[in-house]
Amino acid sequence: MNARPNLAPAEPLSAFPFFASRDAEEARQKVARIFCPHELRQVGTRTPFASRHNLVRLGETALNYLTYGTEVDILPGCLDTFYLVQLPLQGTARIRCGDEEVYASPATASILNPDAPTRMRWQHDARKLMLWIPRSAVERRLADHLGDAPEAPLAFDVALPQAEGLTRTWCRMVADLADNIDQCGADWLRFRPTVASLEDCLIRGLLQLHHHNYSERLHAPQAPALPRHVQRAIDFIHAHLEDAIDVGDIARAACVSVRALEEGFRRHCDTTPLAYLRDARLDCVRKALAGGAPGTVAAVAHRYGFAHLGRFSAYYRARFGETPSHTAQRGRLN
Repeated sequence: MNARPNLAPAEPLSAFPFFASRDAEEARQKVARIFCPHELRQVGTRTPFASRHNLVRLGETALNYLTYGTEVDILPGCLDTFYLVQLPLQGTARIRCGDEEVYASPATASILNPDAPTRMRWQHDARKLMLWIPRSAVERRLADHLGDAPEAPLAFDVALPQAEGLTRTWCRMVADLADNIDQCGADWLRFRPTVASLEDCLIRGLLQLHHHNYSERLHAPQAPALPRHVQRAIDFIHAHLEDAIDVGDIARAACVSVRALEEGFRRHCDTTPLAYLRDARLDCVRKALAGGAPGTVAAVAHRYGFAHLGRFSAYYRARFGETPSHTAQRGRLN
């Protein structure tokens, strides 16, 4: 019986060539069109320069295969607008990204951060599969997980284990994507929901599985989300702090009965709707007084619905540990 022929392509994404060149300057210009301006210097003469770049654009991201055929220095500086995951299939490279240095190999991939200056030396036999990910695509998903926009740039550890640990499976997903395209063609890439789902899985997986400066926050225990009717009530309260509202108004805005509303606040907020309203108004009064708001303390209190100044002062002292007049005095001094 004849042996089954090897149907695998000679190189990843071989049906999608972007360019092949034996001229270093031509290769530099064409690679720069896909990634960013950079310097490219041939270092060794052991093998001739023979670059090949295959490229498949997905949705938000792009999958690349790149080799130079000889030892080269690559100096892109800061990538600025994208992250670049590099999975060596063969050969090695020394990568310096910011303060981190990594010796990349088939056992250790790398991810370049946009804000860190980068320089690399690829050995003559270095062949890499690379996933280009726009910075905006990563930061948008990070904000989804955090619940707010990140206050500092996201920075991954540059070394990305390819042969062990949690990231081994993630790297296998990228390689499997290239294999799938090679074996099945790219017709299925026309189905945008499929591609979008795949990309979302890859980007969110990278955020969850590989360490970065927000990893501790992502993996910290989170309080469960409030029931929808409680959140509607809270949103209504904060939108009407200066208005004459009562518990019935809040319940109607939350689309539940007063009894259900009070039970929801008791169970999930450990308070009542009216106590929550009172505390939110007290917070507004304190912010106004601390900011040097014009007028008397009484005027500010009345603005936020406190008609009985004696009870208002008692509530204020219990919540903030000082009298409203002390807060106002500091605010005027500032």
